[in-house]
Amino acid sequence: MLLRSGRRIATQEEAGRATVPRRRRRRARSDLLAAFPEEILQEILARLPPKSVLRCRAVCRSWRRLASDTAFLLDHHGRQPKLQLISTCRTAGGNGYIRRLEAFHLRGAEVRPVFRFPQHFGFPSRFPVSASCDGLFVVAGYYICNPVTRQWGSLSTNPKLHIENIVGLFRHQPSGEYRVLYWTRSSLPPTLPILPADVLCPNEYRVLTVGTSESRRVDCPLTQMIGALGPIICGAPVLLNGSLHVHWTMRSAPRYHKILVFDTAAETFRHMIPPSVNPRHAMHLLDMCGRLAVATSKDRVTGITIFVLQDKEQDVWAFHYRIKLPVMDIRRFQEQGNLWAEVVSEDGDVLVSCYGYLLHCDKKGNLVANFKYDDDLPVVLPHRLKESLIQHTFFRKTES
Repeated sequence: MLLRSGRRIATQEEAGRATVPRRRRRRARSDLLAAFPEEILQEILARLPPKSVLRCRAVCRSWRRLASDTAFLLDHHGRQPKLQLISTCRTAGGNGYIRRLEAFHLRGAEVRPVFRFPQHFGFPSRFPVSASCDGLFVVAGYYICNPVTRQWGSLSTNPKLHIENIVGLFRHQPSGEYRVLYWTRSSLPPTLPILPADVLCPNEYRVLTVGTSESRRVDCPLTQMIGALGPIICGAPVLLNGSLHVHWTMRSAPRYHKILVFDTAAETFRHMIPPSVNPRHAMHLLDMCGRLAVATSKDRVTGITIFVLQDKEQDVWAFHYRIKLPVMDIRRFQEQGNLWAEVVSEDGDVLVSCYGYLLHCDKKGNLVANFKYDDDLPVVLPHRLKESLIQHTFFRKTES
C-alpha cells in the first residue's frame, strides 16, 4: 500500500508472510519443485544447453538426481547440435602465442569459447586437438578431455607412450570403451616381397584403449604399399555404421586421394574406391544424413562439388550437387591472398576463412553472415563438438 507521500506500508498479507521463517519458505518452495511431474521436467531439461543443466542440478536433490541419470545424459547428448570448431592464434608478445578454440553454432549464428591452450602447445601451424568423438578431444597426443565438464585424463597409463600419428578416436560398441587408432613404424622384421602387391606396409596400425596401457597391433592391409614415411591423414575420419572412413594420400607424388575403412568392432581394414577426383584438387569426407559424402574443389574458393556414396559394397558414387560460392561478395572482405572454404554441415553450409573474417554461405551460394576477427585468421578445423555431460571412468581414475 502506498501513501500520498510515496512511503510504502506493509499490508496484512505481507506482514503475515514476513513472519514466516525463511527456512520454512525454502522448504515449501522445494516441495513445490519436487511435486513437478518428472516426465515433463526431464523433457524440459533435455532441451537445455549443458551449462544450464549443470546449474539446474543445484536447485534441489530431485533435480540433481534426474539431471545426473545416465539415461538422461545419453538423451541430452543425442539432442545437442554439432558445433563446428574454429581455432585462432594471436601473438602474445615476444615469441609466444595465444591459441583459442571456439565452437560455431550455424543455426544460432553464435560463436562460443571452448578453451584456451598454453603457449607451449606446439607451433601455431600445429593445433593441439588431434581427434574428437562424442564431445571428447584428444590433445597433444597425451591427454583426453571434455571441454564442457572441464575433466581431463591421460590417454594411457603408460607415461612413456606418446601417440603422434593419430588416425581417429572412436567408441567400441561391443564393450563401450573409447579407443584410439594410430600408426607407427613397424616393429616386424622386413621381408623380401615376391610381387609389389604383396609388400607388407612398413608401418603398422595400433589400437589403444583409453585409460589403459593396452596397445595392440592390428593387421595392415596387404593390397597397397603406403610408403616408408607413412600416410598423410587428411582431415578427420567419418564414423558411420561402426566404421571409420579415413581420407589419406601418399607422401610421394602423385598424391592420389584414397579412403581406408576401419571396422571398429572386427578391427579389420579395407580400401574404398573414392570418386574420380583430380589429385591436385582439395577433398574431404562428410557425413550427410547418415551417408558418406565427399566434397571436392579445384581452388577452395569458386565452387565445391558434393558426391554421395550410393553403394558401399561396390563403392559406387553419385553426383549430389554443386555449390557456387559468391566470389565477388567474398572478395569484399579480402581482396588478395588465399581463401579457404569448407563444407561443414549436412545441409551444405560453407564456412570461408579469410584474414579478419569468418564468412557463412549456404548451399545456394548466398552469403548469410560474417563474423569479424580482429587481426586474426580463423581456421576451420576438421573436428566438430557435440557437447556431452556423460561421465567416464578414465576421468575418475585421473582425479583419484
